[in-house]
Amino acid sequence: IFGTGNQEAYPDTFVDSIGTLKQWIEKSNGVVVGYTSTEGYTYSSSRGEVEGKFCGLAVDDVNQSELTDSRINNWIEILKKEFTL
Repeated sequence: IFGTGNQEAYPDTFVDSIGTLKQWIEKSNGVVVGYTSTEGYTYSSSRGEVEGKFCGLAVDDVNQSELTDSRINNWIEILKKEFTL
């Protein structure tokens, strides 16, 4: 799962959508992979955070566009480790 958000304008709902998708996927007997660190983000609340990690890739291209490419590359490496490609 990946989602975009604006952690400064919406700090109390930052990437809530990935949490909503996670719930739907798991209710449909799916498995969510690709959890990422919340380090480097500034927000107050997110349904996309589960046990201290985002349940996918969170991108804030408005406030942290300079980090987007490295976050995507790191997420790809996480996914590669979780799947045999």
